[in-house]
Amino acid sequence: MLERDDRHDSLLLDKFSDRGVRIGYVSTYPPRQCGIATFCEDLLTNAYAHSEAGDPLVVAITRSDEPHEYRWPVARALREDSPEDWARAADYLNRAPVDVVSIQHEFGICGGAEGRGLWSLLERLEKPVVATLHTVLPRPSRAERRTIQRLAAHSRRIMVMNDLAREILGEIYGIDEAKISFIHHGAPAPAEGDREEIRAALGLSGKKVLSTFGLVGPGKGLEYVVRALPEILRRHPEVIYLIIGKTHPGVQRIHRESYRDHLASLAGELGVADSVRFVNAYQTKRDIIRYLAATDIYITPYLNPAQICSGTLAYAMAAGKAIVSTPYLYARFLLAEDRGRLVSFRDPEAIARAVNEILGDASVQAALETRARAFGRGMQWPAVARRFVALCSEVVEERVAVPEAALVGSGRRAPYADHEGGGWHAHQDGREDVAGALATAD
Repeated sequence: MLERDDRHDSLLLDKFSDRGVRIGYVSTYPPRQCGIATFCEDLLTNAYAHSEAGDPLVVAITRSDEPHEYRWPVARALREDSPEDWARAADYLNRAPVDVVSIQHEFGICGGAEGRGLWSLLERLEKPVVATLHTVLPRPSRAERRTIQRLAAHSRRIMVMNDLAREILGEIYGIDEAKISFIHHGAPAPAEGDREEIRAALGLSGKKVLSTFGLVGPGKGLEYVVRALPEILRRHPEVIYLIIGKTHPGVQRIHRESYRDHLASLAGELGVADSVRFVNAYQTKRDIIRYLAATDIYITPYLNPAQICSGTLAYAMAAGKAIVSTPYLYARFLLAEDRGRLVSFRDPEAIARAVNEILGDASVQAALETRARAFGRGMQWPAVARRFVALCSEVVEERVAVPEAALVGSGRRAPYADHEGGGWHAHQDGREDVAGALATAD
């Protein structure tokens, strides 16, 4: 944990150069193991390397029971359950040499549905804000909707990583769509090299590889892929399914390895244990890129239809993979125009049909890979980071105060007072609460 004293702050601020727009990030950050921490690290690293962004600065959101030893560019840490820490972070950012503050918002790290600590920061913060929404619920509770509205009112721009979110925020939350900017979730460039050679290096010679990577937990729906394997193996006995990643820390704290044990037990009962391999470790980006290069079909069988973004799916698209997925919101957006195969939730038969179709016809797999690769080029981190820095520079140049009333309750578009009816609600299996959304986070 970093020290919180003026001497440390003054020494740290001396490190800054005068180069470009200077962005301060409020986010989880490595070594904390979560998808948003990885996202923030990738975003700021590529922003500095591939644009004119100045030196980054991070205020790292941490848990009281999980302190971490942070290094530069983390300047300060705040405990997510401490309003006082959030307030002190605002005071620090106000005097820090940053031009704009990037808030990476997720209910689970920003005070839940009520956004408790977040308001202690926003009400004191004097710098312009660009907020990135990692969750946009189509059927929010009143508290969830109000939290996003208040965050939007304090922000100059709202960044979303799924273009479907623009309409959801307008229709459901009453936020002016002119304030919303769509920028892809970034992803690394695919690995270079021959697929078979990479497979051999990973001990997968002669295999057709299905894979899912990310933090493992019940919301991922991995059991439905395991249940699909007997039918897949009947036609393609060379198939192996890789479940890559360690158990989500939040799941681990409460349930230990019960979900992974359930998957292993299920594979044994179905007689497919030899065709399921657990890679039970937190993967580096290099590891993930290599496993994706070895993959024939990437599968996201996630269970939450409201999931608005998935870093793992973005990685697979940028890697040019044939993809099979359930139709959660991000998959519906990313796999449109025949860039992948969508299958019903909790439907192992549908998964088996889609996998067998792709593996059974090399031309189908090649066509899906070509379309994914073409679309994925625009998702690679250098391009994404340049767009993000351009957005932050635009905000700094505007320097126009936007009153809260201009965005919330402006009369332009009234937020829904209930959760019934058509529109986005027609795609839901029932309201997904914050816990459900976080259960499927990458």
